[in-house]
Amino acid sequence: MQIRQISAALDAKLAQLDQQLKQLEQQHQEQGNNPDQQLVDDIAALHQIRDKLLKSKDIAWRAHQLRDENDEQRRARQRMSGLFLCGVSVVGAVLLIYFALQ
Repeated sequence: MQIRQISAALDAKLAQLDQQLKQLEQQHQEQGNNPDQQLVDDIAALHQIRDKLLKSKDIAWRAHQLRDENDEQRRARQRMSGLFLCGVSVVGAVLLIYFALQ
């Protein structure tokens, strides 16, 4: 699964969770001074889940960025290795031509 798909899935879950939170908080306000303890617990649990989803999304993006940085570093090393091998090949070809002409 690509990072954009993961992010979109997490965004969809967050939107769904926000809607549930909004409904529960509205019920909480309607109950006034003596709210149901189960309702308060549910709201607190949904807030914790929401925070964890946000952290998961952040961690997923950080991991993606780190992987991209590592990939870029690996490509840079491969480019340098390629250039070095080309240089060695050119020197070898020049030496072969030199010895062939003598």
